[in-house]
Amino acid sequence: MFGRRKDSDFQAEIESHIRLETDRLIADGMLPSDARNAARRMFGNATAATERFHDSTRFALFEQLRQDLSYGLRNLRKTPGFTFVAVLSLALGIGVNLAAFGLLDALLIRHLPIRNPEQLRIVRWVQTDHVPVRSQSGYSEDEEGTGARVSSSFSYPIYRMFSEQVRQLSDVIGFADEELTLTSNGQSEFANGQFVSGNYFTGLGANALLGRTLVPDDDKPDKPLAVVITYKMWERRFGLDPSVLGREVTINKTRAAIIGVMPRQFQGLVPGRGTVDVFVPFSMLAVDPTPWYSLSQQDNWWVQVFARVPPGVSDVAASDALHTTLAHVIASYAGSTAGAVVPRLSLAPGARGVGLLRRSFERPMLVLTGAVGIVMLIACVNLANLLLARSAARQRELAVRLSVGASRARLVRQLLTESLLLSALGTALGIFVSSPVRAFILRQIGGMNALSLDVRTDYRSLAFAASLAIVTGLLFGILPALRATRLDLTPTLKPSGAASWRGPAHTTSTQILIAAQVALSLVLLVGAGLFLRTLYNLNAIDLGFQAESILTFKTDPSRSGHKEADLVALYSRLQDKLATIPGVLAVGSSHLGLLVGHTSNDNFFVPGTPPNDRRQMNILRCSNTFLSAMRIPIIRGRDLAPGDSANAALVAVVNEKLAKEYFPNQDPVGQSFYLGGRPAAGDRPIQIVGVSKDAHYSGVREEIPAIGYFPHAQWQKNLGGVTFILRTAVPPASISSAVRRAAAEVDPAIPVAQLATQVERATESIGRERLFAGIVTGVGVLALLLAAIGLYGVMAFTVTRRTAEIGIRLALGARRTAVVWLVVRNALATVLVGVVVGVPVAYALTNVTTKLLYGVKPDDPFNFVAAVAILGAIAAFSAWLPARRAARIDPNIALRCD
Repeated sequence: MFGRRKDSDFQAEIESHIRLETDRLIADGMLPSDARNAARRMFGNATAATERFHDSTRFALFEQLRQDLSYGLRNLRKTPGFTFVAVLSLALGIGVNLAAFGLLDALLIRHLPIRNPEQLRIVRWVQTDHVPVRSQSGYSEDEEGTGARVSSSFSYPIYRMFSEQVRQLSDVIGFADEELTLTSNGQSEFANGQFVSGNYFTGLGANALLGRTLVPDDDKPDKPLAVVITYKMWERRFGLDPSVLGREVTINKTRAAIIGVMPRQFQGLVPGRGTVDVFVPFSMLAVDPTPWYSLSQQDNWWVQVFARVPPGVSDVAASDALHTTLAHVIASYAGSTAGAVVPRLSLAPGARGVGLLRRSFERPMLVLTGAVGIVMLIACVNLANLLLARSAARQRELAVRLSVGASRARLVRQLLTESLLLSALGTALGIFVSSPVRAFILRQIGGMNALSLDVRTDYRSLAFAASLAIVTGLLFGILPALRATRLDLTPTLKPSGAASWRGPAHTTSTQILIAAQVALSLVLLVGAGLFLRTLYNLNAIDLGFQAESILTFKTDPSRSGHKEADLVALYSRLQDKLATIPGVLAVGSSHLGLLVGHTSNDNFFVPGTPPNDRRQMNILRCSNTFLSAMRIPIIRGRDLAPGDSANAALVAVVNEKLAKEYFPNQDPVGQSFYLGGRPAAGDRPIQIVGVSKDAHYSGVREEIPAIGYFPHAQWQKNLGGVTFILRTAVPPASISSAVRRAAAEVDPAIPVAQLATQVERATESIGRERLFAGIVTGVGVLALLLAAIGLYGVMAFTVTRRTAEIGIRLALGARRTAVVWLVVRNALATVLVGVVVGVPVAYALTNVTTKLLYGVKPDDPFNFVAAVAILGAIAAFSAWLPARRAARIDPNIALRCD
């Protein structure tokens, strides 16, 4: 291909040519020697002429572009109905895609706001039964390619060895999540904390918005405890008060000073997974230890390790160095332990942080991306259809312009300019539409997990919107532009040339586009129906207890120093205090809340059974009032009672599932068992004193497991936090303030967290289903609206062009209902084609969602029939409106229309 030469190249060629010709003529004696000066003057004139030529060319192009824009804007103003429908369709399509892009970017794409994130790596090891690890906590995931389970947690001594001895890494960073109790101004609350190494912020290259970050010197036990809080904690708890720096707070039972506030966008190395509130140095564990995090035990692996691989160092070399160090540490503490192995290490990209959230939301985001992509396609098809329909009304205008000398390329450019103008207007409106759409999706996701997403409209979002505008305007405007300018001038310029019943708007291309719209809309409607029915089925499940009129909250005074018997006594006093709140009917507590996704289980052994008889139950340690407050009926035996104290015989209430599964042909009441397998000397048996009705435990969708209910007083060791439930005679949320006051009166250090009704807990338990149902239903309704707008717009333009023919039919005696039916029938015929194509496509796609459904099959015929009926009704109504309006026109007026 030939490109346009630069002006400088063109001028240099002219100058060289003049110089060579002048020298040749002087050498031949045909010019005097001073002719070179004349040549230079000649060259100067030629250069000026060239510059004037290119200036005029650039001016002409600019002028034509200005004319195209001005003419396009006038045309759009003259047809407000067409412009409104086209811009609205594009705004809705671009708005939902822009909102989805923002969420996709925040969840799956965006790098951490740190220095050189591409250098960051996650240090991981492959889990096996032979690694000498006594306890392990933290994040784990399946390794890509191998499917092996890998973890990124190591013991604190191993982390220190990595940091001090592996020279192939520039920074080794450690952290661990922990729920803390933060007390300030006499008020206590739970805070999502992270224990971090002293080089956490300096190694990441993350700077404070206010004050300073932690430095290695802060991570020493002999230093006063200093903490850094996040922007959201600063906003929620301290009202963005700049005097927060230096303020003293209590973390668990240790006094600390706030030294810095992080920027809004910094959320740690696990972005989106809840809001981190406070960063605390590891050194706090030296003065306020926990039973599960140790700074000295080699086989307690809990520190999440990230590291930087500097330029020039390969991941393989860094991994080998880490493996050598790890092998030395394991050999030092495992000694001659039989079968002990050093796990295989690997380095994973850490630029986007821990991928826990990405894995959880990959499928929902895939569904969301596909759904909004279909909406965008429908909006683009709308634009193409409307432009094709509009081209019919402009045939004579375009024919006149062609007949007086305008080139086809010039007209195509003009029409594409109008298409781009529509796209630009739709994009501008779509940016405003994206905000409420994004808020809607976030509300759906928020019911599934506690997320903290930094979703914002930045330069990448705007670039994405601009790309959508350009691609939409060009790709879906080129076909109508080419069709509109391919005219036979002679018949088109005749007075009757524009009145053909089969105009361009009703060509095969338009019918295909409408059918495609219908097929795409049908796919979304079928999906919406499946997820809505799944949600309905889940909401109809019998939970086994009465969730209405219950308020729940979580507390954990154990972090403030209360332990075992003292803690049980404190919970008893708090329960008695809560029971005095007006409107409270009953109060109970359990170490885990129901339907919050958490489980606790253990093996148990029944005397007289074979040694290899493995039995397992889910455990709920609770108050003796818990079952009655939840209204879980006792169907045999008795409930837990106040007399079931620490010194009394150990007892338990089991549910029907456990009784039927493990005591099928005998009465379970009176039977005894031991927790943890075969008993050791001195172990006390546990007697079953009652059988309760089955109730859902960790979630609504999960099957009811075998459950044992054990009294708090008899299981005080490591009791920790509990969830209180209050059954009320008033709206549960109305007593929230009274609950906080009652807790503060018992002990100001008691945090009241996660206040919510039990109905809200149940709703959150089916958050994934709510997410799918909300998203797919929302975009399904939007797709249906866009399809209706598109079909209405095309039929309105078509009927307007056929006004003269409609007048002829009416003048010849045709009934108005027959005219209306003729238009509606043509529309329904095209819709039928879309349904024929859309049904098998929808069937194929919905089979992918089988695991996400509940109580309904993806090929359920009722769902398909309902979707087709809704789509057919909307299509018929969209075609009937313009047809009815045209049929009411006076034939005398219609016959004068051209």
